[in-house]
Amino acid sequence: MFERSDLDERGEVPAPFNVEKHNFNPHQVRGDFDYDRNGRPIVKQSDQGAFVDKRGREVSSRGYRVDKGGSIVDNHDRKKFDKAHLTEDGDLPKLFNYNGRRFDVVDTLGQVDKDKNGEITPQTNSRGQLIDNQNRRVNSRGYLIDDFGNVVDKDGRQIFEHKHLENDEIPKIFPFTKFNVKNVMGDFEMDPLGVPILDRDANGNLIDNQGRRVNSKGYMVDKEGNVIDKNGNMMFSKKILDNEDDIPKVFRTGLLKSDTASSLSRLMSEIERNQPSEFDAEERRI
Repeated sequence: MFERSDLDERGEVPAPFNVEKHNFNPHQVRGDFDYDRNGRPIVKQSDQGAFVDKRGREVSSRGYRVDKGGSIVDNHDRKKFDKAHLTEDGDLPKLFNYNGRRFDVVDTLGQVDKDKNGEITPQTNSRGQLIDNQNRRVNSRGYLIDDFGNVVDKDGRQIFEHKHLENDEIPKIFPFTKFNVKNVMGDFEMDPLGVPILDRDANGNLIDNQGRRVNSKGYMVDKEGNVIDKNGNMMFSKKILDNEDDIPKVFRTGLLKSDTASSLSRLMSEIERNQPSEFDAEERRI
């Protein structure tokens, strides 16, 4: 999915593409704020006119910690998002959930305090459940949740099912995430109804024309049923496949780019034009 020249000195794919799964928490790149009566962070300005949090650290107008160049950094001042990947007002682009709905990640975050190291410190209610400063339930990563542990937005709408979380962290699927379904699809013919024509090996496992193990939808899989790519790397855990062995809708509906040549600006304009969402009409908050 990436050329060798795309990798950094550690051999990792570049930000933000390396944060499309679970290894990034939005609280880690948000400033530390007091809140007004409406629950909005109070962003101050320094004597030089820069936006700062209550600890005097520079932030964007949207409340993200930034370096001098305007790139988003985490608690340890490590760059997580280059300024070029942000919206015009310095915000993160809206993410997709597995169903292809777009959402503002800030709308899924509880209002919680942080310690001197920038780590969140949720409160606990009388039942021993984690809550934010507005008495809403949150999980250990600071996401708003319902009674079943599903991550919800500020209006209570479900964004990710609990089973889709990894150690309470949500998947991160950005509109510029690169994905080509051909990289996980086996080699087979289709019948007139569009059903894969598959063979079975001596053990009864479904295989494609090259003898590679596949599931009923034709995706290449390992022994545990996880979807893998042509190089054997696990791409989708079996637990996030639907009842028909299909991968999440967002990865098979053309919402994500399959090539690496398109510019980010063109991609973002395409998505804004072609993928309206009920979330777009809502007032965005910092």
